[in-house]
Amino acid sequence: MAHCTNAPAAVNLESKSTLSWAGINSILPPELLALAFSFTVTHAVDAISFKSPGGPDEAEVQRRFGRHPLWNASLVCRAWHAIIKDTPSFWAFVAVGFTSPAGPSASRSDPPPATATSRSPHRDERLTGIEILLERSGRLPLTIVLCPENIQDLLNVSQAIHKHSDRLEILGLAASYRLEPPRPGRRVVPSGITLDQALGLLAGPLPKLKLLSISSCLEPLINGIAGHRMSLHCAVDAPELETMLCHTHLITPSSPTRLSSLSLIEVNLEQRGLHSVKLPHLVNLRIKNCRVLTILSTLIIPSVRRLAVDNWLIDNAPAHLPHYNSLQELQWSDHGDDPVFVMLCRLCPNLKRYLNYVEEDSIEKDVEQAYKPHARAQSPTILTVFDVDVRRGVDTYRHWPILEEVSLGRASCDHVAMLIRAVPSIKRVRVLRDPVLSGSSNDQEGERDKLAVLREKVEMAIRAEPWRE
Repeated sequence: MAHCTNAPAAVNLESKSTLSWAGINSILPPELLALAFSFTVTHAVDAISFKSPGGPDEAEVQRRFGRHPLWNASLVCRAWHAIIKDTPSFWAFVAVGFTSPAGPSASRSDPPPATATSRSPHRDERLTGIEILLERSGRLPLTIVLCPENIQDLLNVSQAIHKHSDRLEILGLAASYRLEPPRPGRRVVPSGITLDQALGLLAGPLPKLKLLSISSCLEPLINGIAGHRMSLHCAVDAPELETMLCHTHLITPSSPTRLSSLSLIEVNLEQRGLHSVKLPHLVNLRIKNCRVLTILSTLIIPSVRRLAVDNWLIDNAPAHLPHYNSLQELQWSDHGDDPVFVMLCRLCPNLKRYLNYVEEDSIEKDVEQAYKPHARAQSPTILTVFDVDVRRGVDTYRHWPILEEVSLGRASCDHVAMLIRAVPSIKRVRVLRDPVLSGSSNDQEGERDKLAVLREKVEMAIRAEPWRE
């Protein structure tokens, strides 16, 4: 048989793969590879929101950081593994207590760990998983998110974090979405964690902390001790703290000279018997499902410029409120007659912008809210203030002499006309639901004519239409 010179040569697939990756690494310098990897990390970090009222979403952190965003890339070859492991910026965001049960942990010199567990084997047995991640970040500013319910060794985690407290700028405590709320009167303390251990995360000085987000993660611990729902108030030594998000519990800086933004959800200050909390430089305050009058009468906030209230609770407790001369924007969800709203809106003479709903992350969500079945067909509550003033012979315009912009979830053309007659300074009005549809259903042509007349007097925007200016 003749020798076949065209027969394909045996191929060493392993050698070919190795040469292929070696070729890529010889073409692209480590700095360029690190730059490409950084986009993946940045995308994952940006998806974790610290600005939403509820703080970081545990499910989102689990999805993004159940494994490190560069886990798969680190498995490609040793060169990529080394680049990822030795680039501090890839480890400046640390998530603790979010590791998927099926996910890997830090082990020896294998690829990067997923989120830190309480203790993971490593070449250096003296280091825990959290310490490994913190060491890899070098001297960069740190962002740390924890789910205390899922951390068995919370004391060691707290100690490891406080060793790097001079770099900690953002700290978030997230609640586990798998944890069912305790039944009334049921004593529940998950994972054997004590309240002192959880609060140990906030103990000691945090000199560089700028943002602190406390979700409802401490609530089961408090309920487990008290046997019923209650709020906790404590101070944290964070002189640089600028933004606070508190769910159920009020955590305030011992020296609030920098605190400018505060969000409170289901915080009950009546249980704590607080007389006053001074926040002299607070600019932005958001309140959700709290006794608003109690909150406002407790917090001394002379510099507040933006107040957002999303509340179903009607607070009729007697209290005295000061004038809010710095308040320029008021967002107050309209759920019907509210004596606190009526009282407050007479105390903000420099108001420039008013919304009868609380803005979400996007105008689209606001529009969806306006179309929900519970959207009110009655007149906006702000018109109630005008009716009271008319009966008392008071000029409503004196309450808001420089009000320029009003946004309403749902209102008819007649409602808008009443509004701009009562407050002539109004220049722009947004209505999330078409006012033509909120007027007379038997005369939509007449409603369109009314809208045209309104457009000649003020700038009208329907739904998400942009302002002309």
